[in-house]
Amino acid sequence: MRRATLPDLAAARYDVLVIGGGIYGAMAAREATLRGLRTALVERDDFGGGTSHNSLKTIHGGIRYVQHLDFARLRASARERAFWLRAAPDLVRPLEFAIPLVGHGLRGPGAFAAVAALYGLGSAGAKGRGWPGARVIGRRRAAALLGDVAPEGLTGAGLWCDGQVIDTNRLLLATLRAASGSGADIANYVEAEALIGAQGRVLGARMRDRIDGGQAEIRARVTLCCAGPATGELAGALLGDAARARFPRFARAMNLVLDRPAGPRALGVISRARADAVLDRGGRMYFLVPWQGRMMIGTHEAPHRGDAPDDDRAESAEFLAAIDAVCPELALGPGDVLHVHRGLIPADADDARSAVQRQTRGTLIDHRHADATAGLISCVGVKYTTARLVAERMLGLAQAQLGSDRDGPIGLPAREAARRSFATPLPATPCAPVDPADPGALAARIRTAMREDMAMSLDDVLWRRSLLGETGALRGAGGDALWRQAERIAAPLGLPSCILPPCDAAGARRM
Repeated sequence: MRRATLPDLAAARYDVLVIGGGIYGAMAAREATLRGLRTALVERDDFGGGTSHNSLKTIHGGIRYVQHLDFARLRASARERAFWLRAAPDLVRPLEFAIPLVGHGLRGPGAFAAVAALYGLGSAGAKGRGWPGARVIGRRRAAALLGDVAPEGLTGAGLWCDGQVIDTNRLLLATLRAASGSGADIANYVEAEALIGAQGRVLGARMRDRIDGGQAEIRARVTLCCAGPATGELAGALLGDAARARFPRFARAMNLVLDRPAGPRALGVISRARADAVLDRGGRMYFLVPWQGRMMIGTHEAPHRGDAPDDDRAESAEFLAAIDAVCPELALGPGDVLHVHRGLIPADADDARSAVQRQTRGTLIDHRHADATAGLISCVGVKYTTARLVAERMLGLAQAQLGSDRDGPIGLPAREAARRSFATPLPATPCAPVDPADPGALAARIRTAMREDMAMSLDDVLWRRSLLGETGALRGAGGDALWRQAERIAAPLGLPSCILPPCDAAGARRM
């Protein structure tokens, strides 16, 4: 992939401008190019540097929506899980999940058997051939499987399969590569400072290149704003407070990578925190997930304090304490934390100031109808799994606004576009983990990231073009040494340490 320059982006005229380079923006750009639309995508930071990078790396098939009695989302999730597994088999793989069953009420085997049956009916024909169904196992086998996380009163375990992303960085880059390969012009570190509007229509956005400081306007017939928490502010600055009020509030979400081995499956832990399901099984579910030979644990949610400084250590300690309260045998502590994943997720306001309630539905606004302003569609997504499906819906709205020209409708017909979107695989992106003790492998990764993956700084390479940061290789004295070694390799190549401060020491940006 080649980074488009701001002058080149300003000189072109696009059918679609996508603002935001997380998984929702990347999927929107892919969808637009599959429909034959001339497309540009800009991201103010590095691609996926927000919530798309900071996730539990799970592709949900929708079983949790049985608790919410939301069978439409259940079926959509099962279908989208099948898409990811087929479209990127090198990066998304099946993973078995197990949760403890206790007693014989809502948390017992009978209740989960009913959930499994409803899930099987609701996902029939959507989850793909040969995909195993959810099921219940007995107490003895459950105790052996759950080990130290088995609670008192165990009466069985519920099992099902979902998808796991081996490397969210590479999956996002594969999506961007698909869009770029189909003609999209893409640039990171280009910030949309304001939308441009005239006579009831959005015409594009005023941009600033955060690398060289250049400014220009990018014009497009339809602008898709997928900029996470910034989406509402961009729309509100042009359209007013009524438009801004349509967007959700946000909560902080946290997942931890721990220096602990994990078994072959993800294990559920029912905490003492209040759940937000219609059928409350007694507490919020956290998962201990095997990943890259380590354990991940998530997802912890807390109120977003706006401009207040983040305190990852305090929140991770709070999270570990919640796990320790129900699984003291694990004896997890701050010294086990290799990496803190954090991001902002849409959340509803709660009566309790210390609580949050994750939104189960995203926000998709066609401002032509909502604010009498054509040319702008805004999206705030709630989970990785359905990014393709939401992109399909966004582009359907966009094509309705693009209309037709003298040669006929612009872009593919809706049915053909949906078929192509679901059936087209992502380009394979094999990328073995870098051995931090091998300078040659590190040098090769830096060069490849610059040449093929649009890395603009060493920070981009070490945190989002490799797994070094996420797996703990950049922590402590060894991490400092690795960072300095990488700087010595990068300097002759003209690659700066970072674009956006601070990145003066290994791990300082993320821990």
